[in-house]
Amino acid sequence: MTCYSVSQLNERARLALERAFDEDTWVVGEVSGLKNHAKTGHVYFDLVEKSPEGQGQYLAKVSCAFFRGSFLSWQAMLKREAFPSFDLADGLEVKVKARVDLYAKEGRYQLIVSAIDPHYSLGAIARKRALTIETLQKEGLLERNKRLSLSACPLSIGLITSRGSAAYNDFMSILKKSAYAFRITLFDAHMQGERTAAEVVRAIRVLESRSLDAIAVVRGGGAKMDLVAFDDISICRTIANCTCPVITGIGHEIDLSVADMVAFRHFVTPTDVARFLVSRLDDLWARIDEASQALAPSCRQNLSRAQDRLRQNASELAYLTQRQTMHAVGGLYTLAHALTSHTLRRLTQEHAGLSRLRQSLENASRYTQGLQVELIARHRAALPQTIRDILARHAGRLEGLEAYLTLMDPAATLNRGYSITLSEKGHALREAGAVDIGERITTILSQGRISSLVQDKEQV
Repeated sequence: MTCYSVSQLNERARLALERAFDEDTWVVGEVSGLKNHAKTGHVYFDLVEKSPEGQGQYLAKVSCAFFRGSFLSWQAMLKREAFPSFDLADGLEVKVKARVDLYAKEGRYQLIVSAIDPHYSLGAIARKRALTIETLQKEGLLERNKRLSLSACPLSIGLITSRGSAAYNDFMSILKKSAYAFRITLFDAHMQGERTAAEVVRAIRVLESRSLDAIAVVRGGGAKMDLVAFDDISICRTIANCTCPVITGIGHEIDLSVADMVAFRHFVTPTDVARFLVSRLDDLWARIDEASQALAPSCRQNLSRAQDRLRQNASELAYLTQRQTMHAVGGLYTLAHALTSHTLRRLTQEHAGLSRLRQSLENASRYTQGLQVELIARHRAALPQTIRDILARHAGRLEGLEAYLTLMDPAATLNRGYSITLSEKGHALREAGAVDIGERITTILSQGRISSLVQDKEQV
């Protein structure tokens, strides 16, 4: 069995590849990872074969090197054949003319590109575009976003572009110069290259959830190949299904991208998108101004008629109020007169009755006193001497008790300068402990009462 060194192995593999393929081989694939080497002028990229099952998946990949000399020769050919704007871009489907090679030093298999067929790429773009449009038509998506309603006052705007780019600055400059308070929610996204489709789709979905008035997708102008991403079916579906109006300004001066076709409105530049939004508010302001001018005379006329009705109603109300007041005053006078007469008549009757009763009581009192004196004298004469003595003793005792009671009467005590103090419950107070600080007490004097609030006390 033969044994090879690494360099010998790689060299034999390189020679085998040369013998296996012709000098020039055409290979079809999609550009990915495009890099321009600034110093050498060489262009490097991968050529991938995408899987039909999903975005981002690929079946195979090969590295490509487009060296400076071949690259410049190819560009010169494009100019001769009127393809001045054909530029390589990630995501572009190409047909390359290349030599199959193996870099022996590193054992790296690659294609050395000598030319790219622009007709194939343009045809591939056209085929992809046509397929995208056909798919959207079948799904009923071409007009869906266009059927949405844009607010007459679109101040809350979602913006999808590259932060700090010329497109961003142009768009924001127009809005800042306007007299309106736009609220911009920016989603910074790649607007060129193989990351464009995925980032724009994500941006639309994120901004759609923010309840905005509209979403603007803008980027600066560029070569036709730079804008291939906006024919991508995923971007177009997302725009069509968005519940918020999507306005595009992605730099096409001649042809429309499919994203433009499904958007609510499309414009050539970011500046045009911004001017459209400002003009929308200008129109609203003009309608408001026009309505206010038309409304002013009508309002003045209605106010004048209302003022006349108010004056008339006020006059009628004043008259009715005065009449009702006079009628009420008359009724009050009549009622007061009747009440006075009735009261005087009743007082006179009651006074006469009281006079008769008082006279009767006086007559009865005189008769009773005379009868009492007569009876006492009569019975006293008839009583035995012993009983009269007993009565005399009891009479003396009664006189003594009467004198003692007079002496012990509280009124007599008060007349001598003393006083009686009662608690809030009306109990006579004999000691300071029976009352609390803050309690209200009443002092009874010979002439009047004094109410006090206890602030301090001293127990003896």
